[in-house]
Amino acid sequence: MRSRIWLAALALLTGCDSVVESLRRQELWQVQEIHDYRFVYTVGCFCGFTGPNPAVITVHNDVVTKVEYVGGGSYAVAGYPTIDSLFARITRAGGEGAKTVRVDYDETYEFPKSIFIDRDEHTADDEISFKVENFITLSADQEKE
Repeated sequence: MRSRIWLAALALLTGCDSVVESLRRQELWQVQEIHDYRFVYTVGCFCGFTGPNPAVITVHNDVVTKVEYVGGGSYAVAGYPTIDSLFARITRAGGEGAKTVRVDYDETYEFPKSIFIDRDEHTADDEISFKVENFITLSADQEKE
């Protein structure tokens, strides 16, 4: 009940259906209790992103533990997202008044598999996109490769 009130209040405040849908999908993601997983992450923007792109991200116990170039080779983990932080990015974009927030969700696990944010429709090249591909769950005791 409390979460439904929160969703309704947020919809009124932000006027952003995609944020409300994201909160609903985040609840579906969280009830699955997936804390260990790996995915390929791609950023699309004119923002000076300098890390591996795409990158293979490994998460154990809800913390990014490894970032690799797709072809191999490790990279610092700072600044790379978990699935939960991608949900937070969607909520933040809506709360900050982004003109466009489009999200496509994974049909099995409910995480955002594609995010597109345009903060100002009249500003060129401020758009940013994020993509999650090749998602796999890992066991908690699986070796942290």
